Amino acid sequence: MGISFLHRLQELETAVSYTALAPDGEPSFTYQPGEVPILISAPHATVHLRRQRLKGEEEFTGALVQFLAEKTGVHALYSHYRSLGDPNWDRQSPYKQRLQEIVQSKDIRFVLDLHGMSNKYKIGLALGTMNGRSCPNQESLIMQTVEKQFRPTSQMAAKKFSELRWDHFVLNHPRFTGGLANYTITRFASQQLDVPALQIELCATARVVERRPLDKWPKPFRGQPEAIAQTVNLLQALVNTLLGTM
Repeated sequence: MGISFLHRLQELETAVSYTALAPDGEPSFTYQPGEVPILISAPHATVHLRRQRLKGEEEFTGALVQFLAEKTGVHALYSHYRSLGDPNWDRQSPYKQRLQEIVQSKDIRFVLDLHGMSNKYKIGLALGTMNGRSCPNQESLIMQTVEKQFRPTSQMAAKKFSELRWDHFVLNHPRFTGGLANYTITRFASQQLDVPALQIELCATARVVERRPLDKWPKPFRGQPEAIAQTVNLLQALVNTLLGTM
């Protein structure tokens, strides 16, 4: 994969308004229709309010879902402006209501819910399936697909890493189970809409594109081109794998 995709991610992210409220009468999220029965979601692409406290945006999750929609034809739903609540944690939210409408009207058969996590967990990604409950018929195929590009590890092993290993992943990390304790998008889709779902947490290095022109990027910087390229390749591979089951 060349570097043109990094330019495109930069462009797509500029359209996401992290802190601005939506214009009057408009929702805080955007839906981009697709052609295949898979929806990819990024509810935390912008600043949101959780338990009366503002939480920062999960950078480039909005750009990634838009990019994946362009490349694969999936449906995309992402926060576009600052949310007055938490689209992912709140038991009910306008975001979830819209997701339900899309799932029912477009016959969506799988939901990929994309999030960003800190590099402090020392892994590239965490996959949450609610310990197998959110996508029991697809989990083994998902694991096979992911293991072609990322190395499986455990939370305990990752704690002992001396530095970030962005090419490693954990399935159902206790911090990122997909919704065992909280009313996440993954839980909402799988339990209330009866649509299998997967939560994907990406570390900063695997998703955040440096804002400056590519020839002026510092070395090292928090978003490495190789890591981001591998993330994009994985997301596309997951879509292809899931389509093969439908």
